[in-house]
Amino acid sequence: MYGVIFHFLRDYVIERHGGEATWKALLDAQGYKFKLYFPVQDYPDEEIIALVETASKALDTPIPVVLEDFGSYVGPQLLSFYHMYIKNKEMTTFDVIEAAGGSIHDVIHKHNPNRKPPRLSSIRESDDVLMVHYQSHRKLCPVVRGIIRGLGEKFNERFDINETQCMHDGADKCIMKVTRLDA
Repeated sequence: MYGVIFHFLRDYVIERHGGEATWKALLDAQGYKFKLYFPVQDYPDEEIIALVETASKALDTPIPVVLEDFGSYVGPQLLSFYHMYIKNKEMTTFDVIEAAGGSIHDVIHKHNPNRKPPRLSSIRESDDVLMVHYQSHRKLCPVVRGIIRGLGEKFNERFDINETQCMHDGADKCIMKVTRLDA
């Protein structure tokens, strides 16, 4: 997993869950006295999973809930981090999701062809309904739901997200029906 996600996880823990001491406690629980994650470096997926599992136990909160909350935090952060790939500054949440599944993902991942990024695509059924398709060996669909919610908060939009199929239930990909509630 790209180091930028670890960086965002660190910021999330610090801002929403007790500050620098909490982050250091998560690292200590993994056997690290000090560890830096560089944004463009790849790190084993197991490292972030272990950090999330430790956070889940410390917060006494199920892992999917922690992941979705993290996603809601990271959505706007990703938008800021990758702002140079956003051509239209008047975008909506749906516009960003559609761009992320296409041109943004392509540009980000072309520099490292060995990466295994998630496959993200979307189909706009109407102005207020977007079908999001997510496929990844990581099965982090709660993060995707959170990112959608976080982007919605940034753009002052609310959504109902109905996951019609999920990899955790044996499907080959997750499909989420995202319905805008502010219409």
